Amino acid sequence: MKNFGETIRNLRTAQDLGLRETASKVGISPAYLSRIERSKESPPRPEVIKNLAKLLAADPDVLFRLSSSTDPEVVGFLHNQPEVMNLLRYIKEASFTEAEIKSLIQTAECIKGNSQCPPIPV
Repeated sequence: MKNFGETIRNLRTAQDLGLRETASKVGISPAYLSRIERSKESPPRPEVIKNLAKLLAADPDVLFRLSSSTDPEVVGFLHNQPEVMNLLRYIKEASFTEAEIKSLIQTAECIKGNSQCPPIPV
């Protein structure tokens, strides 16, 4: 996977957005954005990452992973919901596979009534 800066540059050019236009729309200077794209600067604040994701039609979670940062909304949710932290620890300690995590997400969507409920394998 590419680094944060390369990814931002690739997304920006794919959207046919100029450096100055992009920087202006996300509220940073063009020089700062240029340094980010060239990996001469650390990834920006979480708010800027979210704005970049929205402008560039990118998954913010991917950008946060590339930036080694965490969405502050997710951090706040984890602090307010200690049982979610217990669930995450369990998933980690039990070494859930990607397929098991996807199944867990499907089950969660079913519980919330957002999808059809397939039978749960035992």
